[in-house]
Order: sequence, then C-alpha cells, then structure tokens
Amino acid sequence: MTNMKKFLSVIMMVLLTLGVPIYSQASEETAAPQDTQEKSGNTNIDYSMEETYTVTFPASVTFTDTETSIDRGLLVSDVVLREGRSLNVNVTSLNDFQMKNGEGFIAYRLIVNNNYDKPVNHNSNVLTVVAGEKSGWAVLTFTTELDKSDAPYAGRYSDTLTFTVSID
Repeated sequence: MTNMKKFLSVIMMVLLTLGVPIYSQASEETAAPQDTQEKSGNTNIDYSMEETYTVTFPASVTFTDTETSIDRGLLVSDVVLREGRSLNVNVTSLNDFQMKNGEGFIAYRLIVNNNYDKPVNHNSNVLTVVAGEKSGWAVLTFTTELDKSDAPYAGRYSDTLTFTVSID
C-alpha cells in the first residue's frame, strides 16, 4: 500500500511538472467554466439585520400635596439603526399639560434634563439617539404648583402623555 501511494505521488508530480491541469469536482453553484481563461469565481457573503430598539418610559406620575416635583427616566436601549438615521422620541399631552377633572384643571410642566428654560410643549422631542449609539436616556421632571383655584371639584385630576417613536 505504501508503494502505491509513492507511485501515485510520483505520477502527480510528473503531471504537474508537465503542466497538465488537474481538476477537482465542484458543485454546480460554484463551478467555474473550464472553457474560459478566467479560473476564478466570487461568493457573496451576506447578513441582514433589522433596525431594533427598546423604549422604556414612565408608567405613571402621581403628585401629592407634598410631592410636586417628580423625576422619571426615559430610556432607549438595544438600539441598532441604519447609518445616517436617528431614533426620536416625541411626547404629546392629551390635555395640553393640564390634569383635568370635568371643567376643572391643574396645570403641570414637563422639563427634560433639568432645562427649565425650555419646558416641553405639545409634540416636542424629548430624546434623540443617532445611529452608532447603543442607548440614550433623559430625565423627565414633572412639576406643578398645585394651583387649586382652578380645581373646583374633589376627585382625581389626570392627563395622558403619549410617547411616539420615529426613525428618521
């Protein structure tokens, strides 16, 4: 058996020395035509990844007679965006930043990252995360003077904030 291996090795060396081409079997998908000068081929390697993110926003905020300024976090995590795009979180208020009970109301303000000079208005951007950043966060501060002169009714005063996420 060893002599046979040596014999085949010698034959292969002779064929290679004489320039005789030796072909191996390839699958139909990757076979290069044998009748051309080109003896190479290409293989494309691909992976597609969808844009993803997780947004965690405050579930509720409850003012009391003694707690009139409340901080809550807004977190965007696990962000994967296409290059050049950004994830934006905007907020709108159902009652224009007033907690209502019938015709009565108590006004409040929403401040982002302690920027008291720029309170949030209707449909304001409160957080932006650009492609390449994996996360972002903002501190949302809810404040009220609890001006009860505009709140003639006992009971629960409420508003609903809607956080809208868009990728631009």
